[in-house]
Amino acid sequence: MKFVASALAFLSVFSITAFAEDAPLTNYGTVLVVKVTNGTAQGNPVAEDRVFVRVFDHKQLTATLEGRVDSTGEAVFENVPAEEHTIAVAFARHGGMIYTSLPVGLTPSGDTHIAQIMVYDISEDNSKLSVGIHHFIIKAESDSVLITEYMQLNNPSDMAVISKEKDGQDLPVVLKILLPAGFANLRFLSYFEPAAVVVTKGGFYDTMATPPGDNHQAAFSYTLDIDSETMNIVKKISLPTSEFVLFSQLGPGKIMGLGSATGRMVMSDGTSDEYFNLSALNAGDTINFQVTGFNVIKSQRKSWIIMGVVFGITAVLAVGRASLKNKQPSSE
Repeated sequence: MKFVASALAFLSVFSITAFAEDAPLTNYGTVLVVKVTNGTAQGNPVAEDRVFVRVFDHKQLTATLEGRVDSTGEAVFENVPAEEHTIAVAFARHGGMIYTSLPVGLTPSGDTHIAQIMVYDISEDNSKLSVGIHHFIIKAESDSVLITEYMQLNNPSDMAVISKEKDGQDLPVVLKILLPAGFANLRFLSYFEPAAVVVTKGGFYDTMATPPGDNHQAAFSYTLDIDSETMNIVKKISLPTSEFVLFSQLGPGKIMGLGSATGRMVMSDGTSDEYFNLSALNAGDTINFQVTGFNVIKSQRKSWIIMGVVFGITAVLAVGRASLKNKQPSSE
């Protein structure tokens, strides 16, 4: 679950922008109770927080409801339209942020249904954010390498974290992720909402609040063009990282510049990947390595990159502050 500042429209499948669009009501009789709880210790009261409910039947919006939390922490909606395949999703606005419930199935039986929403007070101190395990996975394609990064995001506080730093649209720069030069075809695989991400020349940043917890699984991928027999890849670290690991299955290709491989690991597809295990990293650390072994054949119309055998390159890297020698200032 993620939360978005009020300045930013929440453009997921349950778009907050559609709250104002009333849909025709179809059936009545069901009661929906939205229970709102503040997960921040000694946090601000939730009474009078606005609550919205969107009702879907066969994935079509059938009703939009609005109310406020009472002194008991509940917003009660009576005569909610419900048929056999009706789903309700509740949203609560607290401290300028939008929080959402899990979908709740509604039945036309007249029974009471409950939607739970956990909200948090907001902190602008994003210095407490860190990364646990960071997996860096690289795979060879016909004329590029595909890199996939998996990050375990940690917020040890009991508050939703944004940032004091704002961009040109007055949106918080919450998580800044730096990518190797020349990245292209950026795709977000988990955690990140594309509508809340701003892509820059040096990478991207997230404008959505990071919720409390130490196991938010974020993933994204991108490509780097192969234009020479040896590629130099520079990865800059933007958050303190406890473990950074690199798996390599290059066939005739090699990973250079990281010392000897730590070992090999059998992957789920049965392949055996070489991996490098380094230690913890500070924000601002830079990892430099080379990928070698490409045959590059250029024609006037196109560059063709061929590896003797094209296998997936999987890289997992754990890098330590003390052992890391190449460190450069972080920049976008």
